Amino acid sequence: MDPALIREREAFKKHALAIPVIEKRSDSKSSSAKVSKSKKKKSKLQKPKPQPLVEDVAEIKKAANLGRRANNPYRVLKSVVDMLRQRYMTKNYEPMSAEEILTLLDLTELVTETRLWLIQALRENAKIHHYPETDKFLFKPTLGYSVKNRHQLLHKLKELDKDGLGGVSMTDIREALPNAEKSLKKLEESKDVMKITRYDKEEIVFYCNKEYELEVDEEFKALWRAVGVDHLSEGDVEKYLQNVGLSAMQGEERKRKAPGQKKPPKKKHRPHKILNTHLDNDLLKDYSEGT
Repeated sequence: MDPALIREREAFKKHALAIPVIEKRSDSKSSSAKVSKSKKKKSKLQKPKPQPLVEDVAEIKKAANLGRRANNPYRVLKSVVDMLRQRYMTKNYEPMSAEEILTLLDLTELVTETRLWLIQALRENAKIHHYPETDKFLFKPTLGYSVKNRHQLLHKLKELDKDGLGGVSMTDIREALPNAEKSLKKLEESKDVMKITRYDKEEIVFYCNKEYELEVDEEFKALWRAVGVDHLSEGDVEKYLQNVGLSAMQGEERKRKAPGQKKPPKKKHRPHKILNTHLDNDLLKDYSEGT
């Protein structure tokens, strides 16, 4: 190797080592600011917690007073029913008098005519139980007062299954149980109940009777699947069930068209020229000059 190049290389090394190097330190303030920003982003991504029941009562009061100012007694009635239901869902089963209800909803300034109408409407409301001896009111769920927890719900479903009355809709369960979804989840995990979605998207809960869990031979399954009923209408199936002493499932019936019934085709109106060729020549007279 050329000795001149070696000398230049050694000189470059000495020069590089003689230059001082200053390390750049990270700013603690900027790092803490970045951490706080990341925390804020995470907090924004978190799901909001459910609002407390106090705010729900406040909304009910607001709706009730809006109905009072607008002179809308039906809106006031709805607010009263919502408030009684709210109390029931918080396990407050104490009946209330009309004065107590109006005081709780800040409706003491309600006019006498609307007040009397409201009391009579509460007595006749299907969602309210009226105690005539004390003239007090309590919210009444569709399932009654015997279903207040998941164990009582399971007992109710067992009774319905035993009597052949089917199941219970999720709407009625949510109306009776404060934590309906949580209770249903536990019953489903234990395989005590099952949910079926109806054609109108309403969920129906049935009791899972373990006595009906039978092991069927594959040969019988194949025979069952081999029998087709595609050529039969729903009316034919119901008629057959009635003939053998069985009844079809009762519920909300859908409108069915008669077999083979079709809508008549719409007539298309085509534009056409109107001619007088059908007129007899004798009916036409010539009024030109010279005739």
